[in-house]
Amino acid sequence: MRSNLANKYRPQEFSEVVGQSSIVKILEQQVEQQAYKHAYLFCGPTGCGKTTLARILASKINNGLNGLEELDAASNNGVDNVRNIVKSAKERSVDSTYKIFLIDECHAISSAGWNAFLKCIEEPPTYTIFIFCTTEVNKVPATIINRCQRYNLSKISTSAIVDRLKYICNQEQFTYTDEAINYISKVSDGGMRDAISRLEKVVSLSTNVNIDNTLAALGSYSYDIFFDLVNAIIDGNEQEIIEIIGTMYYYGSDLQLFINELFKFCLDITKYTIFQNMELLEIPITYEDNIKNSINFDDASKYYMIITNKLLELKNTLKTETNLRASIEIALLNISRWE
Repeated sequence: MRSNLANKYRPQEFSEVVGQSSIVKILEQQVEQQAYKHAYLFCGPTGCGKTTLARILASKINNGLNGLEELDAASNNGVDNVRNIVKSAKERSVDSTYKIFLIDECHAISSAGWNAFLKCIEEPPTYTIFIFCTTEVNKVPATIINRCQRYNLSKISTSAIVDRLKYICNQEQFTYTDEAINYISKVSDGGMRDAISRLEKVVSLSTNVNIDNTLAALGSYSYDIFFDLVNAIIDGNEQEIIEIIGTMYYYGSDLQLFINELFKFCLDITKYTIFQNMELLEIPITYEDNIKNSINFDDASKYYMIITNKLLELKNTLKTETNLRASIEIALLNISRWE
């Protein structure tokens, strides 16, 4: 059985961390100088390396020894849970220099819980370190933030994700195409963990990571269907619009997801009408000729902007609709008539 790729290729050293070079440099200097802070706050979007950095920092502080306690605040967010942590924090670690608490999803801690934390963070025990991680720093009280050394992790660049996925493919002896790797990297929206998880999903279907296998494994709708539907809308071909939606319905497709994906597709084409740059799009580069054909009319940018705005309205409407098919058909027919 193949091991979990996200765990197998999780960085174990600062040098392996991708996309957070400035933060890594600061933390490395703190380790070198043994100038540790008693409370750290790692903020940033999911999959950008918060927990990974926290674990590496903890390992470096304690020279690879134990002493790290990891807690998920989503399930340990009450005042009693925090009081137990505070009580434990006052006790010295028996097998390492520092006792380090890594508290993930810390934004889930209750107000009473944070109040119980406050004095301990303000006057921490000498050999205790707290590392808080969150995707929603706006939910963390200012009184806590002000007492932590805060680091804002950024999303990881598409090019850095591409390099990492290619490295994994080469290590695992997967065959791949640049088109597929680029697609996975783009749709992962700056999240390395998400990208590796998507790659793993593809190779569970086939170790040949090409664009067809990638789209099939990730459940993405065929771009050919999107092009046919968009061209039918532009041309006012109402019969084809109804036929395409009917086909999706009878195949058992998730129509709400279909509209979400259609919205992203049209947004991509709108970007192309403005910038003529495939690097900004999730749509694979092999479809550039199809895009050019779909925008080959006057005021294409204006019309695609209208379509995109209408699809955004439709997306929001579908959240409360019960008859999705009828609602989608009516909306797309109205768009094709420019109503």
